[in-house]
Amino acid sequence: MILLTASAGCKTTTNLTTAPTPSNQQQIEIVSVFGPLKPINPGGPIIEITLKNIGSEPVISLSATIELNKSFVFSYDVTALNPLLTGKTVSVKLSLIGAGYDDSLYYPLTINGTIQNGVTFIYTNQVRIGAK
Repeated sequence: MILLTASAGCKTTTNLTTAPTPSNQQQIEIVSVFGPLKPINPGGPIIEITLKNIGSEPVISLSATIELNKSFVFSYDVTALNPLLTGKTVSVKLSLIGAGYDDSLYYPLTINGTIQNGVTFIYTNQVRIGAK
């Protein structure tokens, strides 16, 4: 397993190394990005990104885009009828066909979404692939 670690915007845990960023500036926290997951895909690794709502409002749309050798968009099942409530997490798995990455480099992960009151947010954290 490989763990993608965030360089900003996350709390420090055993498997996640981050630089502190005030949580009031971001609605979503990167909890983890694991890969490659089984079954092994010869076309590219299967990656799972887990995000957490650390804001005070429910999130009604959410996506995360990682830039490796091309863009890969993780779309979350978060809607007005199925909001991501404060303190809750959501995960998506995606096969990154044709992806290549180096566990010593940082890559941009852009978080994009809308909270229940209609306000949108977008920001980018630098993430690094590391061993779990």
